[in-house]
Amino acid sequence: MREILNCLGTKVFMADDFTDLSYHVGTYGNKTLWVCDSNTAKMVRPLPSPNVILEAGESSKSFACLERIISVAMDNNLGRDCTFIALGGGMICDITAFAASIYMRGCKVILIPTTLVSMASSTLGGKTSINFRFAKDIVGTFFPANEVLICTDCLRSLTQKDYMNGFAEVLKHSLLTKDDELFNIVATQKQKILDRDSETLKQMITISLQIKKSYIDNDPYERLGLRAALNLGSTFAYALEGMSRLQWSSGQAVAWGVCKAMEASREMGICTKEFAAGVIKLFAFYGFDVNYRIQRGDWMDYRNQLAKNKKTMNGVVSFVLLKDQGEYEIRPIDEDIIKSVVMVPSV
Repeated sequence: MREILNCLGTKVFMADDFTDLSYHVGTYGNKTLWVCDSNTAKMVRPLPSPNVILEAGESSKSFACLERIISVAMDNNLGRDCTFIALGGGMICDITAFAASIYMRGCKVILIPTTLVSMASSTLGGKTSINFRFAKDIVGTFFPANEVLICTDCLRSLTQKDYMNGFAEVLKHSLLTKDDELFNIVATQKQKILDRDSETLKQMITISLQIKKSYIDNDPYERLGLRAALNLGSTFAYALEGMSRLQWSSGQAVAWGVCKAMEASREMGICTKEFAAGVIKLFAFYGFDVNYRIQRGDWMDYRNQLAKNKKTMNGVVSFVLLKDQGEYEIRPIDEDIIKSVVMVPSV
């Protein structure tokens, strides 16, 4: 187990394999509460007690499940010196960290991400959350984990769909830095990435986290507008997820959202047509649906979902737009342009 970076006090470790991961976890002692979903609970046998097993899926990212975690902690007389351990993807890591942030005003939390999106992105930076009324991550806190433990062996069990959901975040990060290292990997190592080659994954995840860390370190609580660049595509994506009642997976929606942001950047003259086309082609290269359009009759629903975005200020929704690789600006978009990039064209 080697430490690969430290961000906001969170130590991030890369395990060699499952054995290495298990040995490290064994050092935490007995004052722990494990939180898993119905899939990841099968990865540890026997699962230490006490534990909470939530149904896999976004529907569990709720107040009801948050209450379950806190209730089990109380029922087992866990004090403020306990440690919540999350074993799972973004949903499990987000809700467990949220529970840890409010239980007795804050206890330790260890995150063991089991999906690519949680390894390469969501566990870093201290954001915790649950969904509410189909609004994505609308309730939450900033509460950096004590440790994040990454083991790429966990990715072997993912379905192709779940694996590619996470890869959308990696592709996005490759656009947010002028350094070409990650971009070159995703542009030239498609087969190794699709084959889930362990060394390629370790390199890709490490660089992706380093890119995210560079933004977080300069704006840890999103008060300066710098960290907001990490939301490239998310404003478009969250509205799509909300409109579909979370039927669109997060990664697929983000890939679509990044492409919509590129189309808007092109239409507004912020970036060249060639740059926008190149980014869209990269996402299409990996099989993401970059051409989907919402039906015209769904526009008002989509518009209402945009208005619920947690980054709305004074009633104005802002979007991250790219000028070039590693160069961005954040600004509102005229409604007619939004319609032109997300809706089916009128006949």
